[in-house]
Amino acid sequence: MHSGKSLRLRRLFANGRAFLVPLQHGAEDIIGLVRMLARQDIDGVMLSPGILERVEEDLGALAVVLRLNGASPRMRQFSSVQGALELGAEAVAFKADAHDAADLERLGIVTGEARRLGVPVIAEISGEDLLSIVSIAGEYGADAILVHEAGDNPDLRRAVRTAGRPMLVSMSAGRPAADLLSLAQRHLEAGAQGIVIESTDEPALMALAGMVHQGVSFEEALKMAQPEHPNTV
Repeated sequence: MHSGKSLRLRRLFANGRAFLVPLQHGAEDIIGLVRMLARQDIDGVMLSPGILERVEEDLGALAVVLRLNGASPRMRQFSSVQGALELGAEAVAFKADAHDAADLERLGIVTGEARRLGVPVIAEISGEDLLSIVSIAGEYGADAILVHEAGDNPDLRRAVRTAGRPMLVSMSAGRPAADLLSLAQRHLEAGAQGIVIESTDEPALMALAGMVHQGVSFEEALKMAQPEHPNTV
């Protein structure tokens, strides 16, 4: 593996697992949000070039995973891998549709450029079958795979064994803390090497970081996430 790529991956997975928070346009007080995230035990943020320009002075030690395309895989690319490097990103994230040949061709171009430049690629591939997604990501040379809440643990366990590279699970916020932490625990026990969640709830983020990085128990994490008044996060 390219030494630059290894060093950048080491920063994202400094604790053996990665905890990332996506940032979206339209977030209320995004500067305040980034400053809060920088105080937490969070490894990095996933964001577009436009958002990076707004928050770059407030990132602190947070690593930057630059999104190369948007919410829809068919959106035009925001940046090249070279452009991401010039912006100071540690890694890039690329979305692709498993059923779209043009999307997969673009993924191949991205991973090829990233390989030459020593930049890790996190591939987020949409599709119905988790094992197929993992296979595609591996064939195209992604360095990590981002999947959505994976359902049954056996499915995720098989995918982790097949992947041969870190798998991150993207989780939805907006549910009671107990449900969120229980789901995160199941994903980590199944072998996921990271959690990605868009949340502004500081205690919940602290609790998740404890699970991801220190391996704290569900009970300990729940205490950190305001057990007196359990809220959605």
